[in-house]
Amino acid sequence: MKNLKESLLKEWGKFIVYIIMVFSIGILLNSEVYAISIVDGPSMENTLINGEKLYVDKVTYHFTQPKKGDIIIFLQNETNLNCVDKIESVIKDIAMNITGKTRMNRLVKRVIGVPGDKIDIKNGEVYVNNKIIEESYIKNKTFKGLTLIDYPIVVPEGKLFVMGDNREESRDSRSFGLVDIKSVEGKAVFRIWPLNKIGTLN
Repeated sequence: MKNLKESLLKEWGKFIVYIIMVFSIGILLNSEVYAISIVDGPSMENTLINGEKLYVDKVTYHFTQPKKGDIIIFLQNETNLNCVDKIESVIKDIAMNITGKTRMNRLVKRVIGVPGDKIDIKNGEVYVNNKIIEESYIKNKTFKGLTLIDYPIVVPEGKLFVMGDNREESRDSRSFGLVDIKSVEGKAVFRIWPLNKIGTLN
């Protein structure tokens, strides 16, 4: 009987260690390699629709900076300085999912300006470095609205100017200012849901 108990305890111990390892690997992958994000709201229409699920690449920005035109996922007013911060963020997400809560500051937007770019908005058009940019993806004209930005603005080092594609329904850099590059979680590269719209993003 004693040997049976010891054997059972040993097997349970192995099982618990296995679960901890799987959980830890999952957290590490989710914090450093990839994530699945759900579009919440109309701010990226018609490129992205509310409820669509995106595959987010977290590796690329370990080696390069975000580029103009990239669709990024970021945490407004929250920075991830290192691996520990990212893991803590993932654990926080898991805890919030269990309790049915969601992060209100996780946003998906398009990069319009990177460090060194001069941004201006005039007559419903966006100017980058004194040239109107072609934006076939946008819905509605672009206006300054209620803004924290004094235009024209030159994007400083470590910051990004971002906007949603649905310009009249987007809370973005026009309203909350520039985004810290260290707030960026990753690049949205692939739509995985709904099934009839699976594919890469523009």
